[in-house]
Amino acid sequence: MELLPAGGSRRERSADEIAAASSFDYPATEVGISGSITLYYDPSLGPPGLALAQQLLNAIAGPYIDMQSFFGVMGSAADVVIAPLSGNNDGSGGAYHFGCDFTSGGVLYLDATFANTTVNPLDLEVGLFVAELSESFMGLQGGGWGCGSSNGEGLSRFCAEVETPTGTLSAFATGPAWAQAGFPDWVSQTEATDQDAVSTGCAIVYLYWLRSLGFSIPNIVQAAGATLAANYQSLTGKTTALQDLTAALAGRTVTSDNPFVS
Repeated sequence: MELLPAGGSRRERSADEIAAASSFDYPATEVGISGSITLYYDPSLGPPGLALAQQLLNAIAGPYIDMQSFFGVMGSAADVVIAPLSGNNDGSGGAYHFGCDFTSGGVLYLDATFANTTVNPLDLEVGLFVAELSESFMGLQGGGWGCGSSNGEGLSRFCAEVETPTGTLSAFATGPAWAQAGFPDWVSQTEATDQDAVSTGCAIVYLYWLRSLGFSIPNIVQAAGATLAANYQSLTGKTTALQDLTAALAGRTVTSDNPFVS
């Protein structure tokens, strides 16, 4: 349930900072409510943090509705806390939550992004939000996507990417890591971690491949499956997912999560 870019890290918090937090991991001031989401920010972020939180509050309704459409289930209430996870306020601290549903994982912690000068800070904040929110939907759906496993981590990043402008989450790309490792088989098996860029990269490239074949995102997500191979068999009736995927990649250079973009 951890999202970090390559080389990203979280800032160590002092004992005083930990003690200052109450019901959340960070001190949190409520900014407002949008639909099922109550949004907070850490007041230590000052006016830039508050401004970012207000912008995010106005931007979260659409992605939330999209996740309901993707997973085919109605979502539940969740809390979102924008906090100084990295200490740089540029999104390099990623995001995290604690479980694959809205009960154990209904508090989403997002790194502040207002200091990022490479991509639009609000777009990046939305991407962090969707990456964690989609994982809460996985457990609610109960179809086999595991938010702490490679298939679910790939899906959460895929959802975040399709909800934001192209390139917003390029620092988080894992597809190239799978290619550089020689395309190992994380299709017929799922790795029980969300921290391996290779297996996660396999999952997200697989998902973009299905999109290139014409499957809609709700079709893909609702077919679910404990492995990508099971997902493919549900969609196509075929048992040749890995062979078909690697054949589709022949002659392509994987330099992003989506090598199928025309």
